[in-house]
This record gives sequence, C-alpha cells and structure tokens, in this order.
Amino acid sequence: MPAQIYLLSGYLGSGKTTFLQKLLAHLRGQGGNVVVLMNEMGEEDIDGEQIQGLGFPVKKMLDGCICCSIRGELAESLKEIMTAFAPDQIIIETTGVADPLDLIDALTHPELYEHTELKGIVSVVDASRFLDLTSRLHSNSALVKTVRNQVMAADLIVLNKCDLVESHTLAKVRQKLSEYNSDAPVCETVHGEADIQAVLTLKRLAFRSVGQPAERQQETNRRPSVQKSIGRFSPLDKLKQSLGMSTPRQTSLYHSIETFSYRFKGPVDAKKFETFLRGLPKNVYRAKGYVEFVGQNNLISFQQTENQVLLFPFENFGPKMVAVFIGEGLDQQSIVADLEACYPQEKAPV
Repeated sequence: MPAQIYLLSGYLGSGKTTFLQKLLAHLRGQGGNVVVLMNEMGEEDIDGEQIQGLGFPVKKMLDGCICCSIRGELAESLKEIMTAFAPDQIIIETTGVADPLDLIDALTHPELYEHTELKGIVSVVDASRFLDLTSRLHSNSALVKTVRNQVMAADLIVLNKCDLVESHTLAKVRQKLSEYNSDAPVCETVHGEADIQAVLTLKRLAFRSVGQPAERQQETNRRPSVQKSIGRFSPLDKLKQSLGMSTPRQTSLYHSIETFSYRFKGPVDAKKFETFLRGLPKNVYRAKGYVEFVGQNNLISFQQTENQVLLFPFENFGPKMVAVFIGEGLDQQSIVADLEACYPQEKAPV
C-alpha cells in the first residue's frame, strides 16, 4: 500500500503547528505508523520543537521552502523516510509562504510516484488576517497569489482564530473563501481544535482557478503527471545565474521573503520584550522562538504576527535561545538594536 500523504499549508502565523499538535495527539491513540516532515524557512528549527515528545519520528528541512528552493531535497527526504520507516502516513507541514500548487509538482518524483498517495491538502486560515492579506497588499501580487492558492488547492479549510473576529467579519471571510474554493468544507476552530475525523477522511478535490466553471473542475481525481526532472534550476538557468544573466522570473512569494535569526546572549526583560514584539514593523510577517525572562525559571516560547503576540511557558529546555524573523525588506540592524534594548541595562551585551 502506498504511504498516505497529508499536506498542511497555510500562511505565516495561521496556526498550522498548533493544529498539527492536535492531529498528532489524536493519531497517537490510533497506533498507526506516522512520520512528520516539517519545513522551516530559516536556519533555526522553532516549530519542530513544539511537537517533540508526541511519539512520532520527525524529519526537518531547514533554510528553504520545499515548494521551490529545496524541491529536490523534498524528494530525497521522502525517499529516506520511506526506506527508514515504511510509514502508513506522512504529514508534511509546509512553510507559511509555500504555494501548494508548486508542491504538488514536487511530490511527483518518478521514484516516489508509485509509493505515495496524496490524500489531501489542509489549509489553515487565520480568520483575523485573511481579508487583510488578500486585499490590502495589491501591490504584492506574490503574497496575494500564494494566500489565494493555499485556499484554492485545499480539500479542507481549517478556519482558525475565529474567536478574534466579530460575526459579521467571519461571514465576510467565509464569503471570500467560497469565492476562491466553493468545494472544500470549512471547519471553524479556535486554537486549532478542529474535527480530526474530517482530516482523516479527506477526499481529493479538483484544482481550480478563480471563477473557473464547475463543469471544468472534474479532472481532480486523476493523479498528476510524473515529473521528468527535479531541482531548483535547469542547467541552463544555473549557468545564466552564474554569469549574472537573468533567469525566468519567479512569482512565488518565497523568492521575495527573507529570514534571519538572533541568538540571545542571556535573559531579557519580559515587559520590554513583549513591547518589542508588538512594535515590530509591518514588513515583519512573523517572529518566533524561545527566550528566557529575567527572574523567571521557565523557558518561554513566543509567536508573533502583525495582530497577535503569544507567550507561553515551554517545559522542554532543549531548544536554543533564539529568535527567527520572517518578512520582506527587513532592516536587520534596526530590529537587532531594538531587541538588544530588551536586556537589563546593567547586563546589556557588549
């Protein structure tokens, strides 16, 4: 039997990892052979630490996006997983800027095609930010396209953070989701508490374009064609790039996103750090990591999006004290300066 693959997508900070934790907690009692593959944009692993200890093998792919820049590595990682674990199910959590339409192509490696089956794509949507993400940044077509495609390609939409919006806003979000994808069921949730059974009984829907007539959307049950090659660029494009010549324009959001990480030099002031997170510029789409506060014994896990900051104790002291920032046009020097102002004055790092 081919390994069943569940693809978990959703924009930065939508709640994918929280939902994944709920899913794995459910699967832990089912006795299946499950492997998790997690993709992080930066060099540091943050989200992977959240699911350690749930009893499943976890493979991590760092410093790139599996739908484009490290597509070839995805195929190799899946082959390693198949050989080492012979799993019944593989759950892939993508980066927040991954376009699932590109990822479908990456999953059609000839050596994997007969041994894997894409059961379905789950897209986690942040109800409190979706309208803003798909309307206010018209100039950033890559962002709009990526968020839209994450919904368009979904077989199930997990509409998360519904507690953060009023009922009339929630109705507008649902209407917008229906415009992009009228076929996928929508599961409204708070803190990722979705109907897990709806995930495990997914049925693949057809890929569609916005406004595409329903009668032209009936070709989804066919498996996609096997790709003939994998990798980041063709040999010709690699040569062009090495000579400073232009290569085909990339439209994926990944190619305009940048990340950097910061290693903490010691505990920081809790109030100053929270103020720092809330004051991050709008072009910082996501900040996350682990930190220690002055006078507190707990390790703190933090998550930030432009409208929400979450801080909670984390018992596992294995993670490094690190912050990861994801965005566009980041002023790294300014962000680091503001962050280092959070250290106690008498113990400010040199």
